[in-house]
Amino acid sequence: MARLGVFDLSVRYGKVPALMDVSLHLDEGERLFVAGPNGAGKSSLLKAISGAVPTTHGRIEMDGELLSGRAPENIARLGLSMVPEGREIFGTLSVEENLRVGTGIRRDYQAIAEDMQEIYQSFPVLHERRHTSAGDLSGGQQQMLAIGRALMTNPKLLMVDEPSLGLAPNIVDQVYDTLIALQKARGLTLLIVEQSSVRAARVGGRMVVLRGGKVVATGDAGEFAESDLLNEAYFGQSKAPSGAETHR
Repeated sequence: MARLGVFDLSVRYGKVPALMDVSLHLDEGERLFVAGPNGAGKSSLLKAISGAVPTTHGRIEMDGELLSGRAPENIARLGLSMVPEGREIFGTLSVEENLRVGTGIRRDYQAIAEDMQEIYQSFPVLHERRHTSAGDLSGGQQQMLAIGRALMTNPKLLMVDEPSLGLAPNIVDQVYDTLIALQKARGLTLLIVEQSSVRAARVGGRMVVLRGGKVVATGDAGEFAESDLLNEAYFGQSKAPSGAETHR
């Protein structure tokens, strides 16, 4: 079953195009990585899907529901949540208060309590520091908090914008290990912006490469890591790995 479908999507900031006729799909329970150089349109894609920026052309669907034109809070109620680049936690609130921000659209109070315990079990440091101001956490702990807050909305589809940005490799390993464990436990579908094809290959899944606001290649993340295809996204030169599809 197709959980997410993006069809001929275009986004502009004033006269500047950010995305041009981007199409992709994501099946239920699948993991899809989005890679590409700075300015390729990766964050714009996630923001457009979540309703944070308007689209100029195309449509977005989740589980057969049209997302295009809906307000972000209405899209969230359909089961989509996003961990933005930079985390955007509330530094003056405690860890637990940040997590409870993610429950604002829910009324299933028993399930909320159970989800809170699951987050604390998945990220024990958040439980240890639940009364600490979020602004006092390390970068890795803030990333865990941002993921936990997004999961507290009880999403079907979770989008994460560069979870490894600015973090030490061992912390990135921990974040990804927990994220994938939660995906399996909850049956989540994941859309992740990730610059490292090696990291994506370790985790496993499909990859879409953007350049200049367009999809230039799609394929298995492992095959991208074994080839120089990401060089094509960055520098416009290379050969696609077998099984990968290039778009020109």
